[in-house]
Amino acid sequence: MNNSGISASVDIPVLPFEEHFASFRSEIIGQNQFIDTPYGRKPLVYADWIASGRLYRPIEQWLLESVGPMVANTHTETSYTGAVMTHAYHMARNIIKRSVNAGPDDVLLPVGTGMTAAVNKFQRILGLKYPDCLRDYFNIPDEERPVVFITHMEHHSNQTSWLETIAYVELIRADARGLVDLSHLDELLKKHQHRKYKYASVTGCSNVTGIETPYYEIAEKMHRAGGCCFVDFACSGPYVSIDMHPANRPMAWLDAIFLSPHKFLGGPGTPGILIFNKKYYRLKSPDMPGGGTVTFTNPWGAHSYFEDIEVREDGGTPGFLQLLRAAKAFQLKEQLDPVKIVEREHSMVHYMFDRLKNVPGLNILAGNNRERLGAISFTVDGLHYNLGVKLLNDLYGIQVRGGCSCAGTYGHYLLNLDQQISNMIKCRIDNGDISIRPGWIRLSLHPVMSAEEIVYIADAIADIAINYTSYANDYVYHQASNTFTHKSEANSPELQVAHQWFLD
Repeated sequence: MNNSGISASVDIPVLPFEEHFASFRSEIIGQNQFIDTPYGRKPLVYADWIASGRLYRPIEQWLLESVGPMVANTHTETSYTGAVMTHAYHMARNIIKRSVNAGPDDVLLPVGTGMTAAVNKFQRILGLKYPDCLRDYFNIPDEERPVVFITHMEHHSNQTSWLETIAYVELIRADARGLVDLSHLDELLKKHQHRKYKYASVTGCSNVTGIETPYYEIAEKMHRAGGCCFVDFACSGPYVSIDMHPANRPMAWLDAIFLSPHKFLGGPGTPGILIFNKKYYRLKSPDMPGGGTVTFTNPWGAHSYFEDIEVREDGGTPGFLQLLRAAKAFQLKEQLDPVKIVEREHSMVHYMFDRLKNVPGLNILAGNNRERLGAISFTVDGLHYNLGVKLLNDLYGIQVRGGCSCAGTYGHYLLNLDQQISNMIKCRIDNGDISIRPGWIRLSLHPVMSAEEIVYIADAIADIAINYTSYANDYVYHQASNTFTHKSEANSPELQVAHQWFLD
């Protein structure tokens, strides 16, 4: 057992770049933390990276000690603090642009708290949303409606948001391997060749399985057909190199990207990021008019706005600290080195597959595809996913996530749910019974995790998969919330911790 409280049952594997990533691991806030569970004090082992990153001490110290004394509103270059913060805000924007190889015509907008806000903002910029209360008054000719192609692997944010626009949404089906069927995209492009606007909005990587999509190939097909391609990098953004304008593929540029920097190491507390080519900006007035967007107003209603999109779409006091934090998280990613990140993650994934493939009753979703980033979702025969998550937490301190990972459509493919079963599930959920909701346990790995942690997690998963029936007797199921609690938990220990934070 090491000083983190983690012990492993088998030989520790040799993972690439251990020394490189160890230097970053020691600076993660919460490393070597312990939590109290019904089975005693357990090491906190964070394996929920795809949901959110972790705080990084050097970034927090930089914000506190260097940035903190200079905090002031932007929108001025006259006062010392205001000028410093304004310059830093612009520098942060440029750091992120360089990191993704944005071009001179690409604009960056910080939006909300993640990719969900970014994609919805972009849909409004494209003019695809209308006031819901006026929905019945719109009658758009079919040939004027854009078509949006999405994959079967999308997060809800890149699926349902498009369904609420004026666009016609087409789902690119899966091929026999469960991957994106590019030949089907060819068929769909031919079907919709009469449409003026053709968009593909695709995930860079599934947040359920870690499987990447061929987004550059999709971009090339879209551009040759007179369309454009947007990519959701919320899941893969913290790990892979992002290149909006790949030099060796002149038809594969990305017209827009969406990012959730809160998923980066050091990223919690950052805004969503939208980067797009300015030619897609179609608004006559800003999406959110307000302070900082206006060049002139008078008492008689005359008013005008800045022409610069990054100014006119940044109304009100911007989240300057949030964007500065995002820029530092992108710089940290470059220090981690995406090449080393991907190689180490692949080694971790292969090790986990080898350890889990023979565990009785355990099923890795899309288990025929090992080439993926560090997301492994699985089911265990007879085990409710939320009980599995609770057992990993209580017995081992391991933090994972249960449910459908906000990817219900992909879940239908992964769990082989036909339309009849789907309709039955929907009917029961609509009637208030969420206990029927399908799901899985999602484990997400990060290169800063140690080899000991990987072994510890594999041991723990094997234990609960084999022995969960003996542990289940200690738990009570709550149908209304679809959750489990240990019999000894009269009050939520997590609620007590959160409550104490606001008393200190």
